[in-house]
Formats: sequence, structure tokens, C-alpha cells
Amino acid sequence: MPRLEAWLPDRPQHGPAPPRGTGGFPPRRVFRGMAVRRHSPSMGIEAVPWAVRRAAGTEPDREPEVLVVGAGPVGLFTALLLHRRGVQVQIVDQARRPAARSYALLLHPGSLRLLDAAGLAGEALERGHAVDQVAFYEGPDRCAAVDLAALGPPFACAAVLPQQALEGLLESALEREGGRVLWRHRVSDLHLGGGAAVAVVERLALDSEAVEESWMLRPGVVIGTDGHQSAVRRALRASYVEIRPPERFAVFELAADGPASREVRVVLDEEGAAVLVALGGNRFRWGFQIDESQWEELLEPRFKRRVFDTVGDDPFPYLARQRLEELIARRAPWFSRTLGEIVWSMAVRFEHRLTGRFGHENAWLAGDAAHLACPIGGHSMNVGLREAADLAHQLGRILRERHPLDSLAGYEKARRSEWRRLLGARGHPEANAAASGWVRRHAARIPACLPASGDDLDALLRQIGLALPAA
Repeated sequence: MPRLEAWLPDRPQHGPAPPRGTGGFPPRRVFRGMAVRRHSPSMGIEAVPWAVRRAAGTEPDREPEVLVVGAGPVGLFTALLLHRRGVQVQIVDQARRPAARSYALLLHPGSLRLLDAAGLAGEALERGHAVDQVAFYEGPDRCAAVDLAALGPPFACAAVLPQQALEGLLESALEREGGRVLWRHRVSDLHLGGGAAVAVVERLALDSEAVEESWMLRPGVVIGTDGHQSAVRRALRASYVEIRPPERFAVFELAADGPASREVRVVLDEEGAAVLVALGGNRFRWGFQIDESQWEELLEPRFKRRVFDTVGDDPFPYLARQRLEELIARRAPWFSRTLGEIVWSMAVRFEHRLTGRFGHENAWLAGDAAHLACPIGGHSMNVGLREAADLAHQLGRILRERHPLDSLAGYEKARRSEWRRLLGARGHPEANAAASGWVRRHAARIPACLPASGDDLDALLRQIGLALPAA
């Protein structure tokens, strides 16, 4: 297959401003004589007219206004909001289906407000479990607490909703709008130069990484929501800087006796952090931060692989039940429920990273493609949903109201400012006279554990006498 650059027409790399009436983008061109690789048999899919295949959802739109790469919560929400603004969107993901297992759980009050504006908050709360307090423990002692109810209506709570359930809700909403995810499709090459985007999209076999067919797309804008190994970020040549060392967690989803609590419980001690979240019914999730030296003793003897970077369809190491009981006894002696079945468990590493830039001209990043953070507070996914709403709003104005493309420059500035603050690059929280001694000692670790961002996070921190540095 020829290099993608060989398919690009000759054009100046820095031409004049696009003509008025094109929504800020260069006018589209017809690409003639371009090779597109086919792998299907001669009487297979290519024997069906292209217009029919496109209508059936078996081939991408060749010239979408926006190509969204990655169909996690942030990508699905981006595509949904753009569809509702009348924007022509294509969304692709190389996975077979939404995540079967994932760590992300908590929907912030701010995320519920975003979902409410999209008409989905009621369904999210119905499927999930509401929590309205976060309590901090060390050893047997309850040392501090924040009250989400104090944030006031309409959503004075967070919702515990596993990522796969959120993705299902968003994908169903997208399909009702006439959109569709092209699963098992990946962007294998992406060119962003000269004010135009050209992408090679490959359709993969369901049971292997074999490429069955390829297409070339020319979208007006590309949005990368494709996670920490983002192809869009690589095409932007943006760095992905490690802000601080990774954190390693042992995670257990299990059954236990007693009713579900409306309180998220966070442990901060000399060994690191831990969190207990009620999923509803008699299901719970424990996550314990673990030192590198403790990995091997946590694994069941038949599993030798030490660390799994992501949670999805791949096999994962089962962690020993005895080790969970030991962790609870040592680090959460207040937990008195009787343990039932361990539904699944895993050892996973979480990184703290920030991209060197969130985008440029016709390519932009949101969610894990741009940042990774401590998993306890769920900041990366939830702030990513806000980024999705911001991008969809601004692109809707550019594409439908003829706002200039450079209006997206504000997105870059706002995102970097917020994430430097969230990741502690601007300094640790300051404690006032209302802060207890325990809060003062753990001030640097508390913000990442709270299910809120922006003004909501500032309000929760004020309850325990803390304030983040100004943006």
C-alpha cells in the first residue's frame, strides 16, 4: 500500500485564508485516481455499491465534517452532541465493543448536569447508584468528610455507573440520533498538514488484527478521544509528559452483605490510597494502591503477568482472595461486611500525564488522549466529558454559524490551565484555619480523590479548609 502522502494532492502548505461560506475550513476537493486497498473477495463487500454499504453502516463516510477517533464515553458524548447540532460525524474504534471491564465509575455532579442537558441524566441515575458523601479514613478513624449535597440542586450527588454502562447509554442515544460507531475500525495513518486532514481507516477482522479493507477519509476536523496511545496525538506530534510516577492498584469487584452505602470511603495512609465504592445492591469495588514490591504476592499462583495497563477484553490476573482479606484487615479495619464472591479482580497501573498541546487547527484532543490522572476521583473521564461538550459547542458554531476556526484557541488555553491545576503543577492546596491537622498532612493528596472539578471541586475543598492555587 502506498504511503498516505502519495495520495495527497499538490497544494501549498500555507495558503490564503479559506473563502467565506465554508465555515472556516478549506473547500473540499475531489480526489481522483487514488488507490484504496481492498481485501474482500471479488464477490464480497466491494461488489455492493458504495452508497448502499455506507447506508448499511459497513463503510465510513468518505468526507465527514468531523471524524471522532475512539468510542469511549468522551468520544461517544462528542459524537452525540455534534449529531444534535446537525454536524456530519463519523466515529470509529478498533475495539470489538464497549469496554467489558473498566475502572471508571463515578459521574461527577457536573457530568450529571451535562447529561441532563442531553436528556440522559435520569437514565444514568436509574441505572446507577447515587452517593452524596466522601469520607476519609486512616486506620480505624474517620478523619474528614465532604458533603456533595451542599453543592445544591439539581444534582447534589455523584452517580456510581460503571463505564461500560455509561458507554451503552451514550451509544444507544447516538443510534437514536441516526449515528453509529464503526467498531473494529482503526486509523492507521493520519495526515494533518496544509490545513487539511486525510486519514486511512482500516476495518479489522473480528477475531484477529488482520486488515480486511481500507478507506481514505478527508474529514474537516479530527477529534482524538482514543486513549493514552492516541493516534491523533501522535499525528499532532504532541508530547505526553509524565507529571509524576505511576500508581499501581489492586482492584476487586465483589459481593458483600448489607445494604449499599451512599458514602464513598477513601483511605489515605503511609502505604498510599485506597477506595471503597458501593455499586448498588450487594456489589462493591475495592481499590488498593500497592507498592511495586507487593505485586507478585497478590497474584494467584497460576498468573504470572504482573501489570496490566488497561482494562478491557484481554485476560487479566486474578488476585488472591486471601490478600484482599489481609489488605482490608490492615488498612480498613472499620470494614466489617462479610465478603462474598469476588466477581473479578485485576492489577493495573495508572499514570499521570498531560499532553504538550490539546490541538491545532483541524485536530483536537479530549479525555485520556490528552491527560491521565489518579483514578479515585475519576477526573480524566469526567473532565473529558466537559471537554467533549466544549468542543461540540465550538465546532457547531464554526461549522453552522461560520465562526472562525481560530476560536478554538481558547479551548487549548483553558484545558491546559485546568489540568496543570488538577495535576498539582501549580502547587499544592493551601490550608486555612478551619483545616484539621490530618487534612493539613494529606492536603496534597485529597483533591485527586474528590468526585468533582472546577467550581464544584473548590466548593468541596472549602468544606475541609483547603483551597487550590488559582488557575
